[in-house]
Amino acid sequence: ISFMNTKEYILNQFKIYPKLELQDLMKFLYQSCFGCEHLVSDFSKVKSNIEHELQDNKDSFNSIEELDGDYVRIHLNYGLSVDTLSTLFILSSQQEKKGIKQLEEKNQSLMDLISNNELPFSVEESKCILSKWKEDNYPAIHHSNTFNQLYHPAYRLIHKKYVPFLELFKYIDNNHPSMISIDGRCASGKTTLSNLLKLVYDCNVFKMDDFFLQPHQRTTERLTSPGENVDHERFEQEILIPLSKHEDVKLCKFNCSTMSIEHAILIPYKPFNIIEGSYSMHSSLQKYYDFSVFLTVNKDEQIERLRKRNPKMLNNFIQRWIPLEEAYFNTFSIQDKCDIQINTSKA
Repeated sequence: ISFMNTKEYILNQFKIYPKLELQDLMKFLYQSCFGCEHLVSDFSKVKSNIEHELQDNKDSFNSIEELDGDYVRIHLNYGLSVDTLSTLFILSSQQEKKGIKQLEEKNQSLMDLISNNELPFSVEESKCILSKWKEDNYPAIHHSNTFNQLYHPAYRLIHKKYVPFLELFKYIDNNHPSMISIDGRCASGKTTLSNLLKLVYDCNVFKMDDFFLQPHQRTTERLTSPGENVDHERFEQEILIPLSKHEDVKLCKFNCSTMSIEHAILIPYKPFNIIEGSYSMHSSLQKYYDFSVFLTVNKDEQIERLRKRNPKMLNNFIQRWIPLEEAYFNTFSIQDKCDIQINTSKA
């Protein structure tokens, strides 16, 4: 994600699309502030529209174009399946919008550039067009005919928070794995990513946090061995082996409050399964995965996220859980063994 200001974004648009018209820059700024023109929720309609546009647009152009805000334009030919792109588009349309004040500030930047002759538009005419837009309460704007004819725009808007995961989505869409692991540092977003994958795909999610050690397993020898502070043996027997045989799973979660294993929950088999949590890439479990993800986050942001999540447990994480994780990562080179690494630190 870049660090340009609004004027730099506008000039960059003009550089990419030198024949654009004023309304195309207005659309760019509108999308930067509000994302989609309206709330969308009809999946079948969204999917149908994308399929129709793909038939008309054979362009191999497959980039992501950053907007001056919380959204990006992702080309229809980026490499995602239509289903995945449709879902991300719908999820992005539900984001909170920052409002008109932000748009008016960006419009002022646009006028400054025009007034300084950095853009080839009439000052008076531009003032009139922007004033009329304001009077009409900023309705959504289409690309100009010139823009459509010259540049053939074929994209959807998605929220920037999904961008770090696009290569993962692309891999899933093109390879259809049956089982992937999401390992990584605490507070790096493993649960958030697995929840997102569950929204996008028809999959099961199994959590390593449901397999803490039972009291009789918590020996000094085990707790001082890297990667041994989860019940990976039970996880393999009860989760991974049945999944590898395409069987239903009888999930028996460990309850930390009662320090006991709960009654089994039957989880019907699905062709796609996510294994989420620290220690999911334990050496005894790696052979079951088609693909593995490592999430990381910088130290300061990790601590801040943990503080927000549960202030009372922060010291416990700093003094106990983080060192245990880091020992496991370092001893077994987990980060290097994963197929893809994603840094979820904010830009």
